[in-house]
Amino acid sequence: MDQAYVAERSVSPVTGVERWVVADARTYDLHAEACAFLAGLRSKGRSPNTERVYAGRLALYLNYCAGNRIEWSCPGFMALSGMQQWLITTPLPARSRRCPATAAPRYRSQGTANAVMTAVTDFLRFGALHGWVPAQTAGLLSEPKFLRYLPAGYDAGERGQWRQVQVSAFRFQVGEPGYEDLSPQQIRRMIADTPRARDRFLIALLAATGLRIGEALGLRQEDLHFLASSRSLGCPV
Repeated sequence: MDQAYVAERSVSPVTGVERWVVADARTYDLHAEACAFLAGLRSKGRSPNTERVYAGRLALYLNYCAGNRIEWSCPGFMALSGMQQWLITTPLPARSRRCPATAAPRYRSQGTANAVMTAVTDFLRFGALHGWVPAQTAGLLSEPKFLRYLPAGYDAGERGQWRQVQVSAFRFQVGEPGYEDLSPQQIRRMIADTPRARDRFLIALLAATGLRIGEALGLRQEDLHFLASSRSLGCPV
């Protein structure tokens, strides 16, 4: 598929502020709606890594629409369903030019496809709020589901009125493998075996706070409260 749009990292020559944008691959004109959505992520305090990932997924969606002559702002049900299937049936490009031609093709997993469709859904809902996307398109993005088995701690209401929830209409059923916690001894061993101070700090930070790695990598100076007040670094809290 031709790359009509690309996700690019931009740096302001005046302020030095970094941000991610989606631009035309030929003219480098910005895609106004996609860039507005990414700006919305920044205003919510999302990490730069999250912004980078979403920019790539939006560019992928726009490329799919351009390659299939679909208007990005009003895709039909079949167009969105077709993209969902396309994500897992289309081989990924080789990791590098050194890969042999006989190498087995790689495909996206259903979990990765779900993550891409989540970004597309968020983008279209954002567009509907701003009048770029028709309301009927936004209505295609979710469907009702009755919760037969309630999650632990979920309040279904006195008459069970909250058993019916809205779920994504374009999502594969993927089993969650769960998480395995490291013991304190294993964490201490990891820190002791890590030669770089930065990496030792990251391991200790993740273990002590429960942050995801993307959140930890997106931390800024004003997020670290080592002083009685961090106002001088830009944090008003």
